[in-house]
Amino acid sequence: MRIVAVGLGLSLWVWGAFAQAPAKKRVAVFDFDNAAIQGGVSSPFLQTGLPNVGKAVADLLVNQLVKNGTVTIIERSVIDKLVAEQNLSNSDRTDPQTAARLGRILGVDAIILGTITHFDYEDKVTGGGGNALGGFIGRTSMSTKHDIRAKVQVTARLVSPDTAEVLAVSEGVGEIVRKGVKVDMRDTSSTVAMMSGNANNPIMNEAKDQAIVKLATQIEQNVPRIPPRNPVIEGLVADVNESGRLVLNIGSKNGLKAGDRVQVWRQGKEIRDPETGKVLLRDDTLLGEALVNTVNGPTKGRNRSRPATG
Repeated sequence: MRIVAVGLGLSLWVWGAFAQAPAKKRVAVFDFDNAAIQGGVSSPFLQTGLPNVGKAVADLLVNQLVKNGTVTIIERSVIDKLVAEQNLSNSDRTDPQTAARLGRILGVDAIILGTITHFDYEDKVTGGGGNALGGFIGRTSMSTKHDIRAKVQVTARLVSPDTAEVLAVSEGVGEIVRKGVKVDMRDTSSTVAMMSGNANNPIMNEAKDQAIVKLATQIEQNVPRIPPRNPVIEGLVADVNESGRLVLNIGSKNGLKAGDRVQVWRQGKEIRDPETGKVLLRDDTLLGEALVNTVNGPTKGRNRSRPATG
């Protein structure tokens, strides 16, 4: 990343090759989008729209990825806090360009954006619920038999935080079919859950779990497609003391992390296009390297680096 110090005549360049990359790729999982969902809940007793399951699916995916251990996951509360600080809506965070900007601030190698494309629940009564002795008199049966089909389909995109490029697409599908399921109409809580297809429905949850496991497996297979990051950051060197300590005016909001190794340059002559005035080349001089050892806060502030010893 390039940090120009106009007043001091110094600039910093943080090369991807010098960054101390973790053994695992760092990824951030954003809430999944519900907008493209097809279908809904269809039962003899209820006709409903889709529940908002985007956050729940994202949480389940995080749990599965952490369990598998292939990548390092950014804590979801950190993402939520950043979204709130940036005053973004839920729809904003599903936009690749906006998500890429947030990913740079978080310092991740990739962002996972997802869509729930199917969240379907069909319930057909196949028996029971009538007069136990026939006709309109006698004891009434309080149980019914149902044929139930639940389907959850989710897709996810691995997005580069530097270019907003979609690096890979993954998909997971879970489908559960149950025939002859007995439902006791006297158990109102279980009946509502079974017939509504909502978050408390065990069959719907089973299909969702299936889809998440398959999705996580595909995502992990695509992790090698995530390229090493070469971050680009603009900023200023605010101060240099006699011991060689540098104070920068950028922070974690810009993607700077403790442990980053930087090259320190003295700003040279700018060569500009005579027609447009655009800078074509700058004759900078490399002075040395430094190690970032303190990063203050999510916003621009005092961030210290010291000369590198190795």
